[in-house]
This record gives sequence, structure tokens and C-alpha cells, in this order.
Amino acid sequence: MDEKFKLKAKNKTSHSTAAEKYSTNSSIENVCTATTERTNSNGTTKPLISPAKTAKLGSAQDFDDILEVVGSFGRYQKMMMFLIFMPVSFFAAFTSNLFLFQMVLPDYWCHTPGRENTSLSLAEWRQLTRPSSNGEPSRCLMHEISWMSYNNTSTFTVTNKTKECNNGWEFDTTEYSATVGTSLEWVCERDHYSHYTMSVSMAGNAFGSLIFPILADKYVGRRFMFFVALSLQIIFTIPLLWVTNAAVHIALRFLQGLCFETNYLMPYVIYMEVIPPERRAHGVMVSFIAWTFGMCSTAFVAWLVPHWKYLAVISIFPSLLGFLYWRHLPDSPRWLLAKGKVHQCADVLLQISATNKAQVSRPEVEAKLEELMRRQPVDHPLSDVLQYPKLAVRTLMLFLVSFMQFVVYSVAMLSMTVLPNSFLAHFVLSIFELPSNFFGWAVIHYMGRRFMVYCTFLLLSVFCLAAYFCIQNEWLLLTILGFVKFFSTCGLFVVFLMTSEVLPTPVRTSGTGITVVFGMLGMGVAPHVLHVRHHLSAP
Repeated sequence: MDEKFKLKAKNKTSHSTAAEKYSTNSSIENVCTATTERTNSNGTTKPLISPAKTAKLGSAQDFDDILEVVGSFGRYQKMMMFLIFMPVSFFAAFTSNLFLFQMVLPDYWCHTPGRENTSLSLAEWRQLTRPSSNGEPSRCLMHEISWMSYNNTSTFTVTNKTKECNNGWEFDTTEYSATVGTSLEWVCERDHYSHYTMSVSMAGNAFGSLIFPILADKYVGRRFMFFVALSLQIIFTIPLLWVTNAAVHIALRFLQGLCFETNYLMPYVIYMEVIPPERRAHGVMVSFIAWTFGMCSTAFVAWLVPHWKYLAVISIFPSLLGFLYWRHLPDSPRWLLAKGKVHQCADVLLQISATNKAQVSRPEVEAKLEELMRRQPVDHPLSDVLQYPKLAVRTLMLFLVSFMQFVVYSVAMLSMTVLPNSFLAHFVLSIFELPSNFFGWAVIHYMGRRFMVYCTFLLLSVFCLAAYFCIQNEWLLLTILGFVKFFSTCGLFVVFLMTSEVLPTPVRTSGTGITVVFGMLGMGVAPHVLHVRHHLSAP
């Protein structure tokens, strides 16, 4: 095996060490030959960098050592966390969850003309003209009505004969003034279109999470791909406002879905690559907290604006605001180094050092980066991971865990119709994620990743089974689903953390993307699980 790809056996127990060994050797020469002094106007000399910093930079063995010198978790990283990483996480959750409220299909029934000729209320007329089957009111059949006129007085008789809706449908507007299903009349034999649309959108999400990170890793970088995703989200959302054809609408949802996860993943990976490995669990927790608040705010906005077209317009604004980061979001210095872009990598590191008030010089940094670059391959396909059995097994396990956790998470997320008030149900299910972030971080910190994965699967099995026996009690069922969301979020916490720790830098973005692809495939299954549950009356 080529020496550049060798993993030392003595480091097998360390995820982050194994990942870094993938791209660097274990030894490095000290080639700090750059000028480290400058002459002042009075003829005295002053070091450009302190001797301590020079020694540290000169003895740096890998990129993490360089990051320590310029500041691995200083003012720069904290500003990036609060001003970029957390807002992006918030708005990514906000945008993707607005889509759920657009696709809700409220109760509907056949429009039966003639009520205006009676003194009956809408509820009385609906109860009179809407047939029932097995105690459930029909959505697609109506009673035939026989009208008679005598002395300018109209009388009617409701017969036992039923017929299909031939005058259109009426919809329950208690919560929503209009959704995609009500506007495009996705009802009766087409009522599954809403579920298909959600699945197609998730398929687009999966495809985008597969292709865009690979393009980012191989060609254009994380920063550029982030702005591409923002642009595509705007471009494919606007036509939805006037498209009425179901096939075109669903196709646009697929194209729109390409961007939902990518506009979160790119800043996520960039941030994870400018903080030290021991801070990554904290970074994931912060991201999940911001994501939770984004989900909670979605319910409030949808309650204030219960029309799907207005919600679609609102979903565009976060993408527009994202372009404010054009001058402030850097590309990943690790990726720049892996692509041989030493000068640009040094620019980012010097910006980090200046913000963190760490005095380092460009010649020193570039000399060390040149040395690191010579010791690592510039380009790697993700398939190279398969050369290392333990790393390959861990990666495949991450893919599988991601799929299973996202199936359960999505079923709980889409169960917001468990209460008559779907806005309240969505808020309650979302707020359950907030303590799970702190709980997940604490368990991982003290008990480890493996323990967390085992516990989440065990507890999810218990609560999913318990949900079956709580169908008749709405609030109890909502509570059970809340705990399902709680523990599935903990499971996803582990997935995203271990993805940043296990996968090496050259393939971290594409590997994270494929992990998300498996998750999106799981999310694509969830609407059909709920659709089957609706017909079988099971949770």
C-alpha cells in the first residue's frame, strides 16, 4: 500500500486521528526558513512572530497543529458560530419545514349545491349530504338530492343513493386558507399526490446531497457550492406560485429539494474544519439548537400566514439573505490545502490569526503548508476509504444508522396532524428536540458515541411500540411521538458528529453528503409509512 495512505495500527482507536492519517504521514521536517524579523526606523529589530509561536509552527505535524497556532477556537471561530453557522442552521430548518405546512391536506368533502335555498347551516348541510362508511364520513361521495317546487317553494329529499363528486369539493379552512392540495384539488384518487410530492422532494434532497458535495470536494469548494444551492432554491421556488399542472409542480419540488440540505451542509463542514476535533461535539450541539428554534418558529409563521403561496414566498427570503455572506464566508482551509491552493489557504489562516490576535507571518505559514501539501495526496475519491477495512466498516455503519434514524425522525416530524391543531402539534414535537441536544451532548461526552447509538435504538423501539397502544388518546400519543423525536434527534446528533470525526478531510464533504443521502432516502419512506397508517388506522 502506498505510504501516503497508510494508517498506523496504534492509532486505530481514535476516529479523528485515523482520519488525519489518511491524508498525512506521521513525520515532518522543520523547514521554517522564512524571515521572522523586521527592522524598525530606529535600527532595532522586532520579531514578526513570537519565538514560542515560531517554535510551535515549526514543529507542526499536521493541519490541526497549524490551526492551534493561529487559534483553533478563538474570536474568529466564535464569531463564525454566532454570525454564520447558527443563522444558517436556523434558516435551513425554517425553510425546509415551511414546505411541510404547504403540503398539508385538510379534511374535504363533495360540494353539494342548493344550501342557499335552505335555512341550514354549513355544518348541518354537510352532515345531511355527506354519506358515511363504517362510521367515517366520505370525502369522495355525496347523497343524491331530489328537488321539488310547489307554489314558489322548493323542497328537497335526500336519497340513500350516492354518487361521485361532480360539483367540485369544499375544504376545511379552520387552520389553512389554502394548501397545495386544496388549490390544485389533489383529492380522492389524487389525494396521494401530496405524499408523493414530499417523497419526490426528499429524493431531490438525496440527489443534491450526493452530487453537490462531490462537486464541492472535487472541483468548486464548499463556499461556492453554498451559494449555488441558495440560487437554485430561489430559481425553482418562484415558478411554483403559478404552475397548476401536477407533474410540473412535482418536478419543480424535486429540483427545489436539491438544495434543502446542501445549503446547510456546506457551512457545517466549513465550520467543523476550522475548529479542533474536541470542539466538534459542541459545534454539532450548537447547530442542532439553532435548527430546533428554526423548526419552532416555522409553526408560528405558518399559523400567522396559513396560505401556501405566501409561505413559498417567505421561504425565498432566507436564501436571499444568505448572499450577505458572500464576502464573509471563507472556504475551508483544509480543502484549499488538499487542492494545492496554498496561497488561498494561507489567506484564510492569516485572517483567523489576525482575528484571534495570534501573530504569525505569511512566509512561515506558506512554508509549512507547502511542506504539508507535499506529504499528502491532492485528490481522493471517496472509494479510497474502502482500502481501509475498519474505516470502510465505520463509514457503512454511519450510512445505515443515518437511514434508520431519519425514517423514525421523519415519521415523528410528519405526525403533526395528530392533533386538531397541527401548528401546536408541530411546535410541541419541535420543542422536544431542544433538551435532546443537551442530553445528547452530555451522554456522548461522558458515555461515548457507541453507548449513545445503542441506547437511542433501544429506547426508540420501546416508544414506537408504545405509540401503537395510544391511538385513541391524542395528547398521550403526541407525548410518545415527542419522545420518539427526542431520541431520534440524539441519534442524528451522533451521526453528524461521527461523520465529521471519522471521514478524512479530502472526502469529508462528499462522505457527509452520502450520509445525508441515506438519511433522505429514509425521509422519503416516511410519508408512505404515514399514508399506510392512515388507511390501516395504525400509528
